[in-house]
Amino acid sequence: MKFRNPILILSPGILSQSNIVLSEDPPLPPWYPLKPWEISSLRAHNPAKSPYDANATSLELTIANPYYIPAGPAPHASGGGYVAFDKSTANCDVHWKEDSQTPYGNLKDTCNSTQTDSTRAEWNITINQIHDDPAHYMDLTFSLVYHLYAYGQDMYKLMAGSIRVQVGESLEGGCDDDGLCSYSLKNDSTLLLVQPTLQECRLACG
Repeated sequence: MKFRNPILILSPGILSQSNIVLSEDPPLPPWYPLKPWEISSLRAHNPAKSPYDANATSLELTIANPYYIPAGPAPHASGGGYVAFDKSTANCDVHWKEDSQTPYGNLKDTCNSTQTDSTRAEWNITINQIHDDPAHYMDLTFSLVYHLYAYGQDMYKLMAGSIRVQVGESLEGGCDDDGLCSYSLKNDSTLLLVQPTLQECRLACG
């Protein structure tokens, strides 16, 4: 699949081509550490009744990479600098029943993510653990795959990051007398930061 209008960070004094978009927020060079992803909303619920069985759990959250990331070098004839992957936001909506066939760590799902003309972004979530009693916490892992086709190159990066969130710190909620457990971000306004690390890449690997 080919994408048009890749974002290009140009050196000063170089003219841009008509099909290139200049970034107002240029990425750090690829040898710099990646900046954190941001979780802006999170809700988890264990209902007494649902289409997924009595012990089903649902998790809804929004995660974003709010930064441009170098995808690969641009040809000198085009001005040099870096072609950049675009910013991306994803909404994850996961429903499951934890049992012997789908234990924690194997609960994976794809999140609906924004796409642009230049960048294809694929977000995935893995539920490592949700613990209700006596400690209320959840362990989550996210991965983000970027693809961008520009200047005859398929530019690619795979990044992953994990986070543990706990009631009393970044979460609020708990379980009632009927065993119904609900959690959300504390004050519904806290940004959770997930530090990604680079797992695989092609071009602009630092």
